[in-house]
Amino acid sequence: MPHPSSDPHLSFTRQFVAAQPALHGFLMSLAHDPHAADDLLQELAERMWRKFDEYDGNRPFVAWGIGYARLLAMEWRRKQQRLPLPLDDETLDRLASEAADDAPRHDERLDALRACLKGLTERQRAVLRMRYQESIPVAEIAIASNRTQMAVYKMLKHAHQALLICISETLASQTP
Repeated sequence: MPHPSSDPHLSFTRQFVAAQPALHGFLMSLAHDPHAADDLLQELAERMWRKFDEYDGNRPFVAWGIGYARLLAMEWRRKQQRLPLPLDDETLDRLASEAADDAPRHDERLDALRACLKGLTERQRAVLRMRYQESIPVAEIAIASNRTQMAVYKMLKHAHQALLICISETLASQTP
């Protein structure tokens, strides 16, 4: 299957950016060090780009990336042998396998989240965007929206609950 775009640079960039949170989370779960996970993510992007012509567009991009991330994390771990890590190789390998098995569902969950966000009010979406995309503290959101911090927390709580219910129902309806 051809890549989603005839421009491989654009296609790779779009897919990598969308997959980046999942790939970073996966690397973080294996490295347990935010700085190492950041460095590994950069190395992963380079490796995946070099192999992008081999990518099978029928396979979820996140799953493909996790395959490379797993190898990269294991290489990093071998180099770090002198440093104690909280998990042994067998446990890390099991975690990596489970994450790779779960990767195809990542795209489904992301699609469900996008659809469910549309069901929220504009105010709820704005507060979620400020809090999570822009990393604005609740106190600043409260000031900017002329609300109390408690009101902002309640709005976030209601938005979270609505999203949780919507995503759960959407995913349940997709399960055969």
